[in-house]
Amino acid sequence: MRRIIALLTDYGYRDPYVGVVKAVIKSINPDVEIIDLTHGVGRHSIVEAAVLLAVSARYFPKGTIFLVVVDPGVGGPRRGIVVETSNYILVGPDNGCLTLLAEEDGVKRVFDITNSKYRLPVVSHTFHGRDVFAPIAAWISLGVPLGELGVEIKYSDLNRINIEKPRVRREERAIEASVLYIDVFGNVMTNIKANDLITLNPNVGSTMQLIAKNRSYKCTYVPSFSWVREGEIACYINSWGYLEIAVNKGEASTTLGLSIGDKIVVAIPH
Repeated sequence: MRRIIALLTDYGYRDPYVGVVKAVIKSINPDVEIIDLTHGVGRHSIVEAAVLLAVSARYFPKGTIFLVVVDPGVGGPRRGIVVETSNYILVGPDNGCLTLLAEEDGVKRVFDITNSKYRLPVVSHTFHGRDVFAPIAAWISLGVPLGELGVEIKYSDLNRINIEKPRVRREERAIEASVLYIDVFGNVMTNIKANDLITLNPNVGSTMQLIAKNRSYKCTYVPSFSWVREGEIACYINSWGYLEIAVNKGEASTTLGLSIGDKIVVAIPH
């Protein structure tokens, strides 16, 4: 079966970084398929990278190699790692960006590849995506056993990130939440999953109250933002299974003044 390497970085496209990473991979394995998951992760946003990886991986075939380079600690003491999970192989820095998916999918083995013999002969201090992670991913796609790549270590030794869970206030029929992600349309994805909404039990068309930055807004709980009028605020379960806030033909993040990590409250008005 032809192997897939999926790339997720904060490199953008202005610079040649993405192209060079692909060139290194193809120079080692010309037959590997490369999929650009995204190169638009917010600069240095480890949490954003972890969230996007975790929600996207389920749509990739078993055996996909995910190469994740959101690496503000490049050139410092942080390790390079390979994580083998039940269905995937994850390659990237030991800064937490791999751990949400790893824990969701189930960790099998972890390897420290910081000094791997499969790196490029010359390793820069600032471009490990090219010099360390790309060649490692390419050699994995050719079938090199993971045990040859580096030293096996314990998963418990890794740097992990924990996504805060929403806090339910049952008596008030409210949920304290935080912003996980904001997409290019300005839609605000919260950390509230569909099951968390059982406490509020909204019906389609229900009015919900949003409190953001000490201001209160009304939104309508609907299947999609297209169900509300242009400029109105909608709440719905998005395609990843999380409660999302949107403005029909607008930007909820701008309307509500929200950024990733900000706190909000979602409630059913009494």
